[in-house]
Amino acid sequence: MNIGIIGSQGFIGKHLVEVLKDEKNLKLSYCDLPNCNLLNPDSLKNFVKNKELIIHLAAVNRGTDTEVIAGTVVATYNLISAMEKYKSQAKLIFLSSIQAEIETTYGLSKKLAEIMLEDLSRRTKVPVTIFRTTNVFGEYCRPFYNSVVATFCHQIANGKKLTVKNSGRKINFIYVKDLVKIIAKEVFSKRKKLFYFKRIAPNNRISVLELAKLIKSFKILKNSNRLKLKFYKNLYKTYLSYINL
Repeated sequence: MNIGIIGSQGFIGKHLVEVLKDEKNLKLSYCDLPNCNLLNPDSLKNFVKNKELIIHLAAVNRGTDTEVIAGTVVATYNLISAMEKYKSQAKLIFLSSIQAEIETTYGLSKKLAEIMLEDLSRRTKVPVTIFRTTNVFGEYCRPFYNSVVATFCHQIANGKKLTVKNSGRKINFIYVKDLVKIIAKEVFSKRKKLFYFKRIAPNNRISVLELAKLIKSFKILKNSNRLKLKFYKNLYKTYLSYINL
């Protein structure tokens, strides 16, 4: 199977490639800057050509409104246009965000991309799967960007001061390797429905204050078996990845 991955150099993309690269009968190709630019439709011709599956993970969630909209809406529009222009019937997996349920620029851009892709599936009979996922955390996520877990782990692991705001607000999380398993399973799924939508939000809810206290405790933790929840153990593995970085 010829698979194209958009955003393979991103946080989730790198974890997904690690899972798929050793699978037999899979040929992976990538769309990443600077060689493949979703904002330049001409660079997508070779990427969409002869693909049986395209996994769209790329997005911009920080920057000006124009940059955020371009990074999701314009990029997705250009991908759709390229697929139609070159008559691609590749199955498409799109990673959306639970932010699509919130009226922010990023959330609205994700919601619009979902609508565009559902329309593509209805019009052209291209199989489309959309995963709307909650906050993703895991090893090597970029701190001070879009993950409070990454920021807290980086700060505590490197002896930095940790300041907690909005301490009572609870956030729901998913571990990146669990998310990647779901995506990888969908790669081999043979669904009869052309359009499939799933909201992915496991019940890993914790307040920002509780999260900070938990990650601070990892600094003196001697045995991870003392952590009762799988969620806490995954947080600890994430913390370890930031030591001495």
